[in-house]
Amino acid sequence: MLGSAAWTLRPALLAMVILVRQDRSEGSLRAYTVQELPWVAQRVQAAGIEAVKLFAADQAGSSGIHGEDPGSVMARAIRIIKRTCPRLQVWTETCLCSHLPSGECHLSKDGRPDEAGTIAALSRQAVAQAAAGADVVGPAAMVPGSVEACRRALCAAGLGHVGVMPHLIMCSGLYSGYRATMGITPPAESRRFQLPVGGHTAAAVERGLLMLAEGANALLIEPALFSADILAGLRARTDAPLVAFSVSGECAALPPAILAEEYTMLLRAGASRVASHAALTVADTLSDRPSHRPTTGKPSP
Repeated sequence: MLGSAAWTLRPALLAMVILVRQDRSEGSLRAYTVQELPWVAQRVQAAGIEAVKLFAADQAGSSGIHGEDPGSVMARAIRIIKRTCPRLQVWTETCLCSHLPSGECHLSKDGRPDEAGTIAALSRQAVAQAAAGADVVGPAAMVPGSVEACRRALCAAGLGHVGVMPHLIMCSGLYSGYRATMGITPPAESRRFQLPVGGHTAAAVERGLLMLAEGANALLIEPALFSADILAGLRARTDAPLVAFSVSGECAALPPAILAEEYTMLLRAGASRVASHAALTVADTLSDRPSHRPTTGKPSP
């Protein structure tokens, strides 16, 4: 019937984006310390959300090697969330931008992107995240061949059961809040591997299909607000899970009730889930009541 609702947004179709730093951030976009994560994970699970997407800021060095350390902020965050809420799915960002002083997503050599070095570093980082307990790793540099390399590395390490969900990223000004909170200040025009905002939809769709052919189990498409055409184009070509990523800029600009309308549109366009910085507040809007807050005495995020 034409008048019936075919799509209903519910908390289980959301994934909560969690930013993790070594110190607390009280800026426009909240970040948490590792010590605060048990409380945050309990809130997320109590709200009916079944997955979290982790981004972690850590020590920076010229090789980005700290992202491979079992004691990194990301690895510790994964372990503590899985200990606190074992059923909560943990998705990671697998990238070098938080580990390089330049804030770029790739290593450089002689003033040019070092694609081979970047791919090797991302592969080692993916294995480290999977070994810490991540359910899904997320190659985010968009360097050609990085998805296949991460998949091969996971299988070689006996971690082939871990999912690979690369980021399919369009250049946008909507990432500025996230970058400021995480202390990432890339040079202008440094995201050379990302999709141009004025690019052809068909080219973006083909890029996503190539990632799936390289061994990706799912795709994370961002920014959600400006990518509905890509999302719909991919859904017409694949049954793979497609996650729309509602990034920091759109979550800051739109109130939760309007975000809920946007996310319902994304489901119509083909999204399997929506990852969002505002997932908890949107879940509260859906239930029309505050989500359960564990009585730990912690301040509200």
